Amino acid sequence: MKEKIKIAFAHNNINPNTEGIMAGISEYIRDNGDWQLIVWPDISQKSLTFLKRRGCKGAFVSTQTATKAKELLQIGIPVIAVSTLQTLMNLPYVSANSEQVAQMACEYLMKKKFVNFAFFGITQAKWSADRLEYFTSYLAKMGYNVDVFKEKQVPITSDIIPFTRLWGVNTAFNTGQQELIKWLKQLPKPVAILASCDIFACHLINVAKEAGLNVPDEIAILGVNNDHAICNICDPPLSSIALNFKKAGYSAAKLLDRIISGKETMEGQCIEIQPTHVESRGSTDVFAIDNLDIVKALRYIRQNSNNPLQVNEIANHACMSKRSLQLKFHKIVGRSIHDEIIQAHFENAKVLLVETNLPVDEIAIRSGFHYTSNMRRAFKQITGMLPQKYRQQHQLR
Repeated sequence: MKEKIKIAFAHNNINPNTEGIMAGISEYIRDNGDWQLIVWPDISQKSLTFLKRRGCKGAFVSTQTATKAKELLQIGIPVIAVSTLQTLMNLPYVSANSEQVAQMACEYLMKKKFVNFAFFGITQAKWSADRLEYFTSYLAKMGYNVDVFKEKQVPITSDIIPFTRLWGVNTAFNTGQQELIKWLKQLPKPVAILASCDIFACHLINVAKEAGLNVPDEIAILGVNNDHAICNICDPPLSSIALNFKKAGYSAAKLLDRIISGKETMEGQCIEIQPTHVESRGSTDVFAIDNLDIVKALRYIRQNSNNPLQVNEIANHACMSKRSLQLKFHKIVGRSIHDEIIQAHFENAKVLLVETNLPVDEIAIRSGFHYTSNMRRAFKQITGMLPQKYRQQHQLR
């Protein structure tokens, strides 16, 4: 029997994000069958040198700083970094596509007709700073400004300090909390805030309550990662951008395999984690529209989007004539009721395509399109590809 290649997964903080990455790595191992994954709770240079002596030919390591990256490059085995804070020299690393995350956030919040926007994160984490840069840039092209909470810089002195510690020193301890309350109160209302990750967004919801501000009516808050435990413990539950950690884990394993076999070298490659959709919950359950009839119609479409919808039933729900609703809806929202219905069905369908293995015909029914031909037409119009092609590009492989 062929001896399996030993690969280390060294991480000192297993969380839902890393669990998703590990699931992708495990899937790659099942497909290729010649790896033995060794999960290791210590990321020290001494520990990883021991793993090398034990026969490990490569490793996935929780690596946040450039200093740590330099240490790992000296060990002498291929390494791919996860949980990064800084640029890591020539070390390949796993990180979310911040441009796509920011664009998805902007499009989602703008569909809710917000004109006031803000951002909350930490500039010391590269992924957070990148999300701020792209979020600000995208909205600037649309003619909007972004208010940003300015946190005090804290030196990163250790690779084992979690990024939440850097944030907590400034915004949760001593006078930082009061500065955050002051910032929230002075924001123009209603305002939509993108927090660079779910834990920040959850904290922001709590601070908003302390400040006497209503979420989502005054402040709508959107997180990133879609960590179900964090999102559902918030009050109201947190809306969040879901990321495909599993696919990124699979791609990272594939790259490591190629490096070990000599087909590629370590050149600082970024294995991107792609955003898939926004999971809407209570923290953004609002429309920044000063018209109760249109808000009522929009909410009805969203709440019933898994069923076929007709303009007549929406007009009846809003207690308006079909013609009056159509005219008012187009004037205020900027698109037709029919287009809004198709978009709602599309959002349902793309989640089912990516996160399930249901047949396309079944997805058409569950998403509200009812007929597969309707769903195919919508996907071609919105994405330029058919549902099967969309699934191929966004699922695991």
